[in-house]
This record gives sequence, C-alpha cells and structure tokens, in this order.
Amino acid sequence: MKKSAYFITFLFCSVTSLFGGIINQVGLYDGWDSISWTAIHSANDPDDGLAKTQLEFVGNTSNPGLYWADNGTYVFFRFRVQVATVTSTTFSDAHFLLIDVDDYLYGTGFGSDIPGRPDYGFAWDSKSNDNAAHGFEMSVFNTGANTWNGINMTDIDGSPSSKGIYDINGNGRTTDGYVRTVDGQTTDNFGTTTFIDYAVSWSYLETYTDLAHGQTWNIALASIGNATDHNNLGSSGGDIGGSASPTSSITVGWTTPLANVPEPTVMSLISISGLGLLIGRRFMPI
Repeated sequence: MKKSAYFITFLFCSVTSLFGGIINQVGLYDGWDSISWTAIHSANDPDDGLAKTQLEFVGNTSNPGLYWADNGTYVFFRFRVQVATVTSTTFSDAHFLLIDVDDYLYGTGFGSDIPGRPDYGFAWDSKSNDNAAHGFEMSVFNTGANTWNGINMTDIDGSPSSKGIYDINGNGRTTDGYVRTVDGQTTDNFGTTTFIDYAVSWSYLETYTDLAHGQTWNIALASIGNATDHNNLGSSGGDIGGSASPTSSITVGWTTPLANVPEPTVMSLISISGLGLLIGRRFMPI
C-alpha cells in the first residue's frame, strides 16, 4: 500500500479577534489563542434553509466553513454552523468531523471496507450533558449504504453508554480532546454564525487509533438532530457539509485530500506536499 502524493496550496486564515461568546463545551484547553487556522475551502456549504440552524453547515470563500491547524501536540478543526447565539440549551445533537484515510488498507484495523465511507469520526455528542460517559468521542464506521443518510458510526470502544479505554478522554484521561463553541461570528451571506472547535491530541490518536502523521486524509462534516452520534448521518434535520445533503451519494461532500497530514502551521501562504508514510497499522479489539 502506498499513500498518494498531493501538492496542495492553502491560504492561511488567521482569526485575530473573536467577537462572540466562548463556551468550553468539553474540557478547558488554554492554547486556543495561539492557533493560526488554515481554511479548507472545498468544505464550503450553502445555506440549505434547515430549521435547526445549529445543524446547518455554511461557508464560502469570504467566510470559510472549515479550518484546520496542528501545533505538533494537537490537531485542530474548526467548522461553521449557522446558529447566531449559543446558550446552555442550544445543542442537543451530534456533530461529526469525519475522516476517510486515503489508500486505507481495507479489512484491517477499524477502516470501512469501501473507499468513500468514513473510517473515523471525531464526534461531539451533545445529546447528553454527561461528558464523562459521552461528550467528545472517537467514532468508527459501523454500517453503510450509498448515500450519507444510510451510514452510521459507532464508538471505537464498543460502548455507547460509557467511556472505554480506547475512547477520547476514556479511562479517566482528561487531555485527549476538547470542544468549544464561539458564537457571534458575522458573515457576508449567512448572517451571524458560530464556530465549533475541536482539538484532539496526537498522543491519543497514535496510541489508540491508527491515525498518524504522514497520512492523506479526506474530511467531511455531518450533523444529526436531537439524537446521539449513533444515529444515521444527517438524520432528524441534520446536514452534510461540502455542498452535499443527507440524500447525496457518499462520493459527494469530501474535501480535497490533505496530504502528509498534518504539518504544523505558520502564518503565511505555503505549499504543502508530501508522500504519506507507510505505517504499521494497529488493531484494537472492541
């Protein structure tokens, strides 16, 4: 198996000031202010007119819908939803940052058996307010079909009601992953929006999953309304990012592949190229 080499140019977009309210939804990470975000424009999504605006992914060239960063210790993702103000009752849903590892060695580890289906997902399950048992979770592919609303994910530890050793912040750990929301983000075409920010530690990923530096990742966004992260993607009024919808083919909605993922970010216009490294894959029993 050989990782594909891509030559991708990103324009770095730095958020120098945040005008909205910040809520630490899962944990408290003290390094957010030092992050320089890279926009991933291929994830931009139109306003679909969803009734539940906290599930509506939006973004365009002026106000991108997805960003990422890496400081060597954590990998970060930021995505935009259309809700204007966040309170303690805004979210009772599930939001996914999905990963399809390019040239995945299908049939080993946790990977799905068909390219285009997600191998992993960073899932914020806000349906429950118990972050010790739910909250920020590592998901893996469970069952699927040819459309997004035919796919659902399951917990990496095989336990939907508790945190096992393989899950984010499992087994009593508290620094594997963080989630925060930043509301009041004005845009040109989508009104006032909110950022949902994820941070996941490389130590966790390289110990309990087979995600690692040097891989090529395809990214997709999915939300589920008023339900846990075990329901079908995009269901109950949810959304799929990247100009896709819940009834779209699973071939639609993925970002331009991120090669040699990820590299620590610096403020500038840069070019990233790389040949993904062949790594030994771990198999974690569930």
